[in-house]
Amino acid sequence: MKEKIYTFIWFCFRPTFYLHALELFLRKFRKNNDSEFCIKQATLWAEQQTVSVQEALQIIGLSAEGDVAPSLNLSLINEANILAKNSKVEMGGAGDINLIYAATLLSKSTTAIETGVAYGWSSLSILAGLQEINSSILVSVDMPYPKMNNENFVGIVIPDNLRKKWHLIRQPDRRGIKKAISKINGPIDICHYDSDKTYHGRSYGYPLLWTALKKGGIFISDDIQDNLAFKEFVELKGISFAITKYKGKYIGITKK
Repeated sequence: MKEKIYTFIWFCFRPTFYLHALELFLRKFRKNNDSEFCIKQATLWAEQQTVSVQEALQIIGLSAEGDVAPSLNLSLINEANILAKNSKVEMGGAGDINLIYAATLLSKSTTAIETGVAYGWSSLSILAGLQEINSSILVSVDMPYPKMNNENFVGIVIPDNLRKKWHLIRQPDRRGIKKAISKINGPIDICHYDSDKTYHGRSYGYPLLWTALKKGGIFISDDIQDNLAFKEFVELKGISFAITKYKGKYIGITKK
């Protein structure tokens, strides 16, 4: 009960989060598309589609057969691990940073949006892969969470030399994604979704990001085994896609 009261007070003092709080409340009355049954269906489907990272990059047209997928510089990873030790809160671990880096680099991206930051491993991967031009930018959307007190440590693994290309929006997806799209104000080359992983969250975020993505742009979503949102999205759009597996979780990647 104390936690619920604390969360209520937390939202009360943050008017820009009211819409998100309302959305969380309304979900209690909607169909549960994140049930154990849905998870099992999504996991089985993802497992049947799973290929290697190299095959995934070939399927979406970022590399040719026989090419070796580029990987993040080891010294950059080591530096990030040192920076991560300065964090005083536990947040989500790194996903497949080499897949994200390879997709960003091979697509020759200069503009990117990601949702969900935490320590900033995916942010680091995208920033390292962006083309070295003055206008290259990554806009990240990350909502502070009640009780975590993590605001000061979001993106902690991003080194200073890459931060000049990084812009962080501390808002929930309902506001943050639209602000991110407006911030770039032009074609978006790559999107990485790793925030609200509920079915309703993805059903809101996927179409917004997809519409903003340029033709030929890359879309990546983590943890697609959580529900059937990614499966339904690619089937509705009729687009080719690939799925890879990393530490027991599944990642979907497609090209517009």
